[in-house]
Amino acid sequence: LSLFLPLPLPLPHRSRDETLASDIALATNPDQDGDTPLHITVAQGDIGMFQKLINLLNLANKDVDIYNNLHQTPLHLAVITEQPGMLSMLLACGASLSVLDRNGQSAVHLACEHASLACLCVILHHLPDTLQLQTANYEGYTPLHIAVHNHHIDCVHQLLRFGAEIDTADIKSGRSGLIHAVENNHSEMVYTLLQGGAGVNLQTYSGNTALHCASGRGLVDIVRALIRHGADPTIKNCHNDTAIMLSSDRRVIDLLRGRSPRSGAQSPTSQQVPVIVRSSGSESPSLSLPLSRSSKPGR
Repeated sequence: LSLFLPLPLPLPHRSRDETLASDIALATNPDQDGDTPLHITVAQGDIGMFQKLINLLNLANKDVDIYNNLHQTPLHLAVITEQPGMLSMLLACGASLSVLDRNGQSAVHLACEHASLACLCVILHHLPDTLQLQTANYEGYTPLHIAVHNHHIDCVHQLLRFGAEIDTADIKSGRSGLIHAVENNHSEMVYTLLQGGAGVNLQTYSGNTALHCASGRGLVDIVRALIRHGADPTIKNCHNDTAIMLSSDRRVIDLLRGRSPRSGAQSPTSQQVPVIVRSSGSESPSLSLPLSRSSKPGR
């Protein structure tokens, strides 16, 4: 008797269309964080996989501006992870620079926040106009405010070069970039903005000028720089205080009265202003994605 063994069943045949549909599904399915393979690939800087995924998305007529659970697109992640090359490729594939994350931040805001000068330069060369440079995030800050607040001078230079408004006030307190720089005691940033033509006598919602803020903090060098650039010591805030009334520093008081803090010599144009030291009220203070959480960049 011969022994007959059952033949193995043939594997189901998958058509090319079925294989493609399966690949597209894998390429677009998000993980528990809402990250698609494109988010993860961009964050990991995998150019080869990026190109494969872009091909699949194109075949499926899918947009590259896909949001994860933090409302971040792959473009946002390219900026956060400081990858100008990946950023350029996404822009070439139609990624939008106007999309906002959950904090209302565009790619320009993120580049300024993370001090990614290379990414910022790529973005600025792709912007159709300067509108996004004046747009505030949900905290009320423009990209320039963010760059100033985080002491990123190179980013400030580039923003101003491409047409950012230097005197825009933040929405929360009415502070200009110059006032933010003064309150952070960042002398180099103050000098940069003054040389860029920042309005020296602009007032916050409570009426304080940059000179009020510098005087109340005893910032002698900044007070001197502000006066040299035309700061008016007679301007009063909403409490009817001039800058001298907020200072308890004799060197600052001498400067505001037109004297040299070193020599004590009084200028013929100095004003005799009574010194009433008060506390200076200030406005509210200013201011991703591999397959496993352990390998995903911070957000």
